[in-house]
Amino acid sequence: MRNAEAVITVYMILISLPLILLAFMVIRQSFQSDREIKRILKKGHSAEATVSSLRQTNSEINGHPEVFIGLTIPREHEEPLRTIIKTAIDMVHIPEYQPGHKVRVKVLEVDGRVKVALDGSQVY
Repeated sequence: MRNAEAVITVYMILISLPLILLAFMVIRQSFQSDREIKRILKKGHSAEATVSSLRQTNSEINGHPEVFIGLTIPREHEEPLRTIIKTAIDMVHIPEYQPGHKVRVKVLEVDGRVKVALDGSQVY
């Protein structure tokens, strides 16, 4: 009987260890985008972008609608940068992000890739 208990314990460990590792990786990944936004807001340079589109994702984060905001950022001596940001915004601020409106953004170039975050945006 003692041998059977040892086998069950080993199986329980072998099953639970990958599940714990998977949960850790998922939680870590969810916080990584927040860290990335904070880094862009801290180290990026300010720019003015024009909102080209706004679309809700049918999701909310802490009661704030999550949206896709299409942005066009003019650049000196280059084509304008067009990007889409997925973020949560307060309901009262939705009129500020209608197509054609200007918004402040932070732009950070890392390893040849341009990363953009809304200036003054909150990480929920």
